[in-house]
Amino acid sequence: MSLSSFIATPILLPFIIGIFRFNYFDKSLRYLFYFVTYGTLNEVASFIIAKFDFSNTMPKSHLYTFVAFLLLGFFYIEVFKGFIDRKKIVILIVTFELYMILNAIFFQSIFEFPDFPRSISYIVFILASVICYYKVMVEASIKNLWSEPLVWINTAILIYYSGSLFSTVLFNYILEYSVEFAKQIVYFFGALTALFYVLIAVGFGKAGKQKR
Repeated sequence: MSLSSFIATPILLPFIIGIFRFNYFDKSLRYLFYFVTYGTLNEVASFIIAKFDFSNTMPKSHLYTFVAFLLLGFFYIEVFKGFIDRKKIVILIVTFELYMILNAIFFQSIFEFPDFPRSISYIVFILASVICYYKVMVEASIKNLWSEPLVWINTAILIYYSGSLFSTVLFNYILEYSVEFAKQIVYFFGALTALFYVLIAVGFGKAGKQKR
């Protein structure tokens, strides 16, 4: 199985579960389902691009970073409702999206990997996930943490974006010293992505059950 197939297969889990359990989703989970749906479409696009042997897929990476930040941003707007001022999060989202547009027009070619913008987005969502845990502890409104979809999903986000930040920041430096070790980083990222979608699938599967 190729790395792309290894990554693409797990994303089908939350996508399929999300379709069947969508009616149980609150507004935050619906935004996350849109994020998963976009990721699924992105994998389909990657498959098509590979079939037609396009040499550069970096424009798709820029677009993915832009859309993913927007959808996850709206997810956390709903999660932090009544805890963090909505306007502050909206300003953060708009600022990042404007930066992405200006970066693509003036600073970085869309045919280059957007490593710096992605690193910024990773840091933002690492912080958001940590704040989310703090919110859960302060409010103490969840009786069983492991039955709560948000706990599984927030854990997925923290693990995935922490690992992704490590991979993105160190990959180019590692590549200069050892191509073989750099390949291991790529496989690590593939496994990390698979775990990310599996944890989201578990969270989707628990939606509605915690209210019964």
